[in-house]
Amino acid sequence: MMHWIHRALPHHQETNVVFFRGLPLDALVRGLLGQRRMPLAYGKGTGWGLMMHDMLSWDTGDYDLAHYQRLCPDGGELVVFVTEPCWAKAHGPWIEYYRDGNLITGFSFENPFDRVGEEPDLLLPVLIAANLIGPTEDLDRDDNEERTVQAITGFFSLPELDMP
Repeated sequence: MMHWIHRALPHHQETNVVFFRGLPLDALVRGLLGQRRMPLAYGKGTGWGLMMHDMLSWDTGDYDLAHYQRLCPDGGELVVFVTEPCWAKAHGPWIEYYRDGNLITGFSFENPFDRVGEEPDLLLPVLIAANLIGPTEDLDRDDNEERTVQAITGFFSLPELDMP
């Protein structure tokens, strides 16, 4: 079985996976539609909700990521997985965490050493514990992306995604 970080929705490329809390589902859907990003699937849990949407706009030529700061009001949180930021070029996934409309931390799975945001080291303890960064890092394994997802989902207590 392929892990969802490699293909969030079967037969659909370049899908972003967004976990959200502290904002209503309809506000997130309206915000994505306002940015011309098509919502594809959603779910609402007791803690975090889930939204999957097209990474790219339906307008030709708009290859920018969605503006998640605009989608994350005060009291809201978003954990965004850009699963295939450039499917054709085979770039690795990207993670961003927003709180109250601010980018708190983010990094490419290809380079977890180069983190950005107001608290770039927020996830550092779990990345070290997963041997993805630090003196015992093990980056020669085939499951680095899955281990990164597992560390992040565990840190935020995100719901499991069981994809067929």
